[in-house]
Amino acid sequence: MDAPKAKVYHKDGMDTRSFLQTYCDRDTGFGEETLNFLMRKMHDALAAGNFKGKTAYDFSIGSVIHQLYTVSDFYPEITILKLNDTCIMELNKWLAMRTGAFDWSHAHNYVKGLHCSSDQEDLNKEENLKACIKRIMKFDLQKANITDPEVLEQADCIVISGLLEVVCQDHNDYTKNFRRMTRLLKHRGLLILVGGLNASYYHVGEDRYHIFTYDECFLRQNLANAGFKIDTCEVLESKIQSDLTDYKQIIFVTAIKECIVSEFP
Repeated sequence: MDAPKAKVYHKDGMDTRSFLQTYCDRDTGFGEETLNFLMRKMHDALAAGNFKGKTAYDFSIGSVIHQLYTVSDFYPEITILKLNDTCIMELNKWLAMRTGAFDWSHAHNYVKGLHCSSDQEDLNKEENLKACIKRIMKFDLQKANITDPEVLEQADCIVISGLLEVVCQDHNDYTKNFRRMTRLLKHRGLLILVGGLNASYYHVGEDRYHIFTYDECFLRQNLANAGFKIDTCEVLESKIQSDLTDYKQIIFVTAIKECIVSEFP
């Protein structure tokens, strides 16, 4: 009997709380790679003070927020864009500090160590992030204007974390979706891109989900073709052995949008 076809993140929906508990919880074995590595590299990239602006847009898988702790120090107006209503509900629960909201204190404590700030500053950092999140809205990759009917202004920074590979089927799909997202970035704006390399699946609960398989060479070429110049590129070799997912590496890239290219190659 054939194995059931893998689900697709944005078409089949996902239990976002189960995803957080599996890959982002304090007791998960994935923490060093899915949480700490990203937060450490985000801090390294932004703390030097070479990048700052007013607005940032976040396109990230599930309802993750740890990638935004440092972003909020340099971009005071953050818009979070999601494909699934359940992700928006989970984020709103955290923003409002409702009973049962996911506990991000472990991620906050790790960022606290990176910044070496006082207890009062630590408290303010948590509240600062929430204050910087100006809106959470839904988007649709099938539309030329992905936030239709609303037209967003171009941002100073865009974060794309763990999302492109779970919504794309092939290289052309990746290129198209990447350009639709990054058309919302200003000329000379900062792109922060995080992804899992050479992966093919991940599990959430009993469900198996599709991941588009790509490597560092493809990612670099896609960035160049889309008019971006890489500023930093860090690749972490995975040490995790798990049946839950099969990514081999995590890549962290910062890149500058140097020229405007066509949405489609």
